[in-house]
Amino acid sequence: MQHNKFFTPTVIYWALSLVFCPQAHAEEIGTCADKSVHNRFDKIQPAQNSGLPIPDNSAIRLTADSIDGTATNNATAQGDVIIEKDEQVLNAKLIHYDETQNSVTSPEEFVLSKENTNISGNNLNYNLQTEEGEATNIHFEHQKSPEQRYQGYADSIQMIGKNYNRLYKAALNTCQPNDDSWYIEAGQIDTDKEKNIGVARNAKLVFKGVPILYSPWLDFPLDGNRKSGFLSPTVGGGSEGFEFAIPYYLNLAPNYDATYTPHYYSRRGLANRGEFRYLSDKSRGRMWGELLAHDDLLKQKRYTFHWQNKTRITPSIEMGIDYNIASDNDYYRDLGNRLDSAENVNLNRQLWFSHSNNLWGGTWNNYLNIQRYQTLQNKERTITEPYRLLPQISSQWTKHIDNARISILGQVSRFEHTTLPEGTREVLYPSIRWNFANQWGFLRPKIGVHASAYQLDDRSQKQRTTTRVLPIMSVDSGVIFERNTNIFKKSLTQTLEPRLFYTYIPTREQNHLPNFDSSENTFNYDQLFRENRFSGNDRINAANQLSTAVMSRFYENNTGIERFRAGLGQRFYLKRDNVVINGNVEQREKNRSDLVAFVGGHVNDKWYMQADWHYDVKQERSESYATNIRYNPAPNKTLSVRLGYDRSSTWYSGFNGELKHVDVGIQWPIYKGLDVVARQNYSLTHKRPLDQLLGFQYNAKCGCWSAKLVAQRYVTDHDKTKNAFFLQLQFKGLGGLGSSADDELKRAIPGYHFN
Repeated sequence: MQHNKFFTPTVIYWALSLVFCPQAHAEEIGTCADKSVHNRFDKIQPAQNSGLPIPDNSAIRLTADSIDGTATNNATAQGDVIIEKDEQVLNAKLIHYDETQNSVTSPEEFVLSKENTNISGNNLNYNLQTEEGEATNIHFEHQKSPEQRYQGYADSIQMIGKNYNRLYKAALNTCQPNDDSWYIEAGQIDTDKEKNIGVARNAKLVFKGVPILYSPWLDFPLDGNRKSGFLSPTVGGGSEGFEFAIPYYLNLAPNYDATYTPHYYSRRGLANRGEFRYLSDKSRGRMWGELLAHDDLLKQKRYTFHWQNKTRITPSIEMGIDYNIASDNDYYRDLGNRLDSAENVNLNRQLWFSHSNNLWGGTWNNYLNIQRYQTLQNKERTITEPYRLLPQISSQWTKHIDNARISILGQVSRFEHTTLPEGTREVLYPSIRWNFANQWGFLRPKIGVHASAYQLDDRSQKQRTTTRVLPIMSVDSGVIFERNTNIFKKSLTQTLEPRLFYTYIPTREQNHLPNFDSSENTFNYDQLFRENRFSGNDRINAANQLSTAVMSRFYENNTGIERFRAGLGQRFYLKRDNVVINGNVEQREKNRSDLVAFVGGHVNDKWYMQADWHYDVKQERSESYATNIRYNPAPNKTLSVRLGYDRSSTWYSGFNGELKHVDVGIQWPIYKGLDVVARQNYSLTHKRPLDQLLGFQYNAKCGCWSAKLVAQRYVTDHDKTKNAFFLQLQFKGLGGLGSSADDELKRAIPGYHFN
């Protein structure tokens, strides 16, 4: 498990300035160092050795321009003095050496190098054996790897053994040499290289010369390892007012940890968030939630809790838990962001067991599922709660024999609901599929029988039994033609891939069967090659139909990369029987389906385009289409235009209707390291914005800090919008301040990238 670290103050006095650098001039925005404190974080030239092999048996080698010794085993070395012992190398102009104590003193400048650490300064008093000592006016740096580095300076240092240093009136950061764009400044800093922890007392975080955070005590990681402490505080705002959260991370053990987060909402009060994560040889999971004991706006208690767990009971048996609960329907709409609101409509509550083994030369998979939901209703209360599975037991056996794949699926499900018909469903579906394929084509016939039996309950507790048995046959076939071509001076291979997919399923009235878990899949190109257009097991379409399609692809000959593809397909009905979602059989008006087509790919390294089209041949109109054109000439530089139309869209919960919209997203550099990010998703149908976003992000050229400022406004209901505000200041190797907008930016701007 990993967690981003910041630092750990026992008592924090926040004096937070959100101004990046008020005294900086515009022409200095790309610089990394504060010119007023130049040279404090300069690169230290490592101590130069003598060029001879390392002394054996912890011996000490002393070389210099001149050496004067005494009868008491003391020596004074002058000039280019080099002392070597094990991995330690010391350079100075003047050194007094005491052989009996293995100690050296130097009143002048020195450089000491040992195990990825360089220290320079004055007035050195150091024991070469114990690696203890002291010095003044020092600079230091430690670099174990490119990503594990720290540097700084101090008025004085105490070296307490091999891995521990104590610095007085010191400053430290984790940037590259000559970069002091931010640093921790403190009266005392202790660094423990073995534990990779730094501890600072009377400390402040200084950014671009401006103190933005103060604490009497704080600690921080010297590398990427986990440790207890306060994490990045979150500062944000929007429709719900000002928000502030400061997480405290508890590194309880190598395999489990916890986080506690006080979260203040200016309009609603103080909430308490918590998260616990665990990992063992057999189990992994996490629990998290939030409690708002008293919502000042609604005058009530509000909460949410989640638990996800997966446990390996035996080598062949696994168990999982997914439990979610919220106090009320509007919890995520009020206290979450747009993604929270969209993803938390039917809160899953599930316990499952899976079993896998070998049986009769094949694979045997079994699954037990107990599942129900908490449905968070919209204002109109139009969301239908899914059925509860109490339980569902599935078993499937598969075996490959030459070109054939034999499969037998069995399933028993108990469906319960508070308002809809209830019952038990049994399914048995044996099938066999052959695959005859080579480089130029394939033929895949399949036959099977889908049998279902229902024991149904009505509200008077009477039961009735009904069955359905349907044979299913299909043949999938295709041919691949290739030719070499040149486009834009590139050698390409173009394919032409016609495909035929035939399906036969007898017509059966199914309106006497309940609909526990079936829905009609979206009609698209992939759907042409599926036997059943319904998901679940309660509805099976009638079919005597042939899907015809053709696709063409372009590959680069020298790399094999697919550059472009396009496809067009339509289904022809040899009989017009049509089973609809309520189980009735109707007659199609036409003997052919709607047209579906797609085209897309990377036209070149800079341009990408994708288009999907669904044309209603009955109404002679477009049912839906989506077009995306993206220009991405370099990282951090992208422009996309998306045009979409859907005759039956669900843009937000409670809305289902026609929607035509244009969606423009951009990330573009406007100065050195400074990008603008923006999105405008506008409904041409309703003449109103659906989602608007505008922000700026800056990445210092040295890569040691970055900043993001983003504002967003989006529709949550037909007469309601919500605002959000994100501000983040990130420090390399340390953490950051503010709230992250990364997930929102990736969703809003195709091709978004920030490094």
